[in-house]
Amino acid sequence: MSQADRTKEQFTPEERRARLRAFTDRMLACAEKLPDPEDLPQIERAMRVGTQIERLYARADASEALAAKAKLEIYQHAEALQRAKADTMRHAEHAALCKRREAMRDDEMLRTDPKLARRLIEQRTGRPLEDYLAARQAEADVKVDQAPSMPEKRAVDAGPQIRSLSDGP
Repeated sequence: MSQADRTKEQFTPEERRARLRAFTDRMLACAEKLPDPEDLPQIERAMRVGTQIERLYARADASEALAAKAKLEIYQHAEALQRAKADTMRHAEHAALCKRREAMRDDEMLRTDPKLARRLIEQRTGRPLEDYLAARQAEADVKVDQAPSMPEKRAVDAGPQIRSLSDGP
């Protein structure tokens, strides 16, 4: 295999780390088989080989630690995204529930005490009661249009009919 063929090979980061560690392991096994150094040049050579092996192990360890940290950050980010989506869904469901409860309370108040209901609704919404009722009717019409085509289902989804003060109690 030529040098050009080796550089063309593409490895994943995990494969590169595994190959680096395997290479370092082989270097250490070969260094252990060397005879003990007897003079100063052999000692210097053994020290350089040992230092190089140590650097390679440190590089492989640092790369693995960095990969583990990146994987953990990705997991934590995905988990935080899941929690944010769940919180958003809960918030939307809660807002829809509050809106339905408010509409039910308004309907009940309009039936029992229309004058007080008018005053409270106009105070809360900042617009005339007729505009509020028209907006609620428009929302109910949109829900009916979006509901499945079965007439029984439409009648259930439409909710209580909104009536004006002129209809009487």
